[in-house]
Amino acid sequence: MFEVNGAVVAGWFGLDGVEIVALEREADGSGSVHVMTVPGAVACCPDCGVSSGRVKEFGGQRLAHLVVAPMTVTWHKSRFYCENDGCGRASFTEAGPVAARSGRVSMAGRETIGRLCGDWLVPVSRVAGAAGVAWHTAHDAFVGVAEAAGIVVTDPAAALEAVPPVETATPATPVEPAGQEGPADGAAAAGGLQRAAPAAGRSVSGPLPPVGVLGLDDHRRGRARYHFDPVTRRWVEDADRWQSVFVDSSGSHSLLGQVEGRTAAVTASWIITRPDWWRANIWAITIDMSTIYKSTARGALPHALLAVDPFHAILAANRMIGNVRCRVTVERHGRRGRADDPEYKIRNLLVRNAESLSEAARGRLLCTLADLGDAGRELAAAHKAKELLRAVFALAPTHTGRPTSRAAISNALTRFFTHCATVGETVPEVAILAETISTWREEIGNAVLHGLSNATAEGVNRLIKVVYRLAFGLTNVTNQQRRARYAASRRTRLIWLRTATPNQPHPATA
Repeated sequence: MFEVNGAVVAGWFGLDGVEIVALEREADGSGSVHVMTVPGAVACCPDCGVSSGRVKEFGGQRLAHLVVAPMTVTWHKSRFYCENDGCGRASFTEAGPVAARSGRVSMAGRETIGRLCGDWLVPVSRVAGAAGVAWHTAHDAFVGVAEAAGIVVTDPAAALEAVPPVETATPATPVEPAGQEGPADGAAAAGGLQRAAPAAGRSVSGPLPPVGVLGLDDHRRGRARYHFDPVTRRWVEDADRWQSVFVDSSGSHSLLGQVEGRTAAVTASWIITRPDWWRANIWAITIDMSTIYKSTARGALPHALLAVDPFHAILAANRMIGNVRCRVTVERHGRRGRADDPEYKIRNLLVRNAESLSEAARGRLLCTLADLGDAGRELAAAHKAKELLRAVFALAPTHTGRPTSRAAISNALTRFFTHCATVGETVPEVAILAETISTWREEIGNAVLHGLSNATAEGVNRLIKVVYRLAFGLTNVTNQQRRARYAASRRTRLIWLRTATPNQPHPATA
């Protein structure tokens, strides 16, 4: 701690009416400023308004404060003669931690610029304009902050391994206990995996914590980019419009990595190139109803069980009800639905949970279905199929609070398939839903038995899209992935945003 006097310095920190008496650095690296009221200030009673100069006791009020203000620092330096006769340099300028040699931005300023882009999600152009530096200078500052957090760019020319058929792949064996440092080179694949040509797609990765449940999902990053190859006379894709994300669904709930594209080869290559101990620690994979990610899981992690997200299964059932409603409307009226059609008025009641309907809403739904005749019977069959499918997922321990069994899940699925094969036999949309659920029957059972879902990946995808929107679009894929991973991986980088505790007394004022 060192003493500082003067109210002028306090004005630089946005503290008017006080003067700084001491500056202190806390144990966590944050700064503390101790201030006192400027001499001569008049204190008045808040009730009567009478001024007073008699002090009863001294106290302290701890406040959270943040200052981000651009300023210019002039470092008055000295140039020294080199006293080593054998050295080729005759003179040199002193250097220090304030700034790099010949640098135009201080080291603390570069870190603040990088933190504003990464932690505060401010667009690089806005930070560069506020600090009075070039866009590339501000972006390089963020890249430095990201590299300090371990977020690095994977070389797209690195050799990746292809996805083998499920029957030829064998589970990875751990070379080190889970949770410890694995081999730095993750190119060694599990037994039975053959090396192939590198797969296309850039990816940004970083330090990987031990993961038990891996979540896979995709999102659209923007338009696909192409260039015309004059040799082949064809258009070549430069950037895929899709991104695949890998999320820790059971631990820190953070973004583990991204890869360009959503093919089975590209996504499986990212998994296979991870360390053996890391892959062997994964016991489950959560996905939506995507055959691409199902192929990825079976090829890259054949020892892990696969679970389908319940939300997407129920979403397919609700879409099925909408398809039935649109079809019966066309059959009854020969046109699209209108606001005064009976089946259109109950469209929201059909997709709501049955237990959430009030008595009046339930009566309205049943009366409308009865008045529609054959169309109402088809809608009732579709609604019942949706509710029976919901009953399957309601057995999950996350809903009931107690473990379930394979037998209970099988019985619930049997009731669903029986309804679809009897009452819903004449409704083609119900039959299609039954075929879809039958295809994913094993994965649905795994999700219900263990209470697994892909909600974490969906939440990370939402945060990634927020980063894209706040940046007003990102054309560079590598920069886009780096920004997304930094924002969605708070557990893998340094803690900079601290929680303010104004009510906690400070040792200096206690």
